[in-house]
Amino acid sequence: MVDANIDSASLTGRIVLTPNFSWTWRANLTLLYSLMAISVTIGIGFLFAGAWLILPFSILEIAFLWLCIHYCVYRCYRQEIIIISTHEVVIEKGIFHRQEVRNFNRSWSQFLVKGPRRRGDTSTICIRSHGQELEIGSFLNQEDKTRLINRLHQVVYGH
Repeated sequence: MVDANIDSASLTGRIVLTPNFSWTWRANLTLLYSLMAISVTIGIGFLFAGAWLILPFSILEIAFLWLCIHYCVYRCYRQEIIIISTHEVVIEKGIFHRQEVRNFNRSWSQFLVKGPRRRGDTSTICIRSHGQELEIGSFLNQEDKTRLINRLHQVVYGH
């Protein structure tokens, strides 16, 4: 998702990039609890039939599924903030808080768009200045990357 707040007079502003959420945390928990109820019910059925080893493996299966869902939801909280002032461009990246901050001189910075390398890939958007290059919006889909390119075009060229 691309949320841009650009001042058209000064060509400064802030662009917030976040991944698209496919499901809410509550929907993920509903799926997990449903699968857990089915798996534990089957495990208990096998326990009463004398195959007690099925139940611990079904519990391990649910624990692994919980870890996978937790990891996916955690990664969806990534965000990148692009702050464009009159003299510099600041890129802040992180999950829940800033983990990386990079400053670029606005006069010397370039925004680059590289086409997809392979079929099915999305384009790559980078900022480059003084030999440093940083990819921005790597988690965005192609539609959101096109929106980001339009916003950056607005900031750079004023239209």
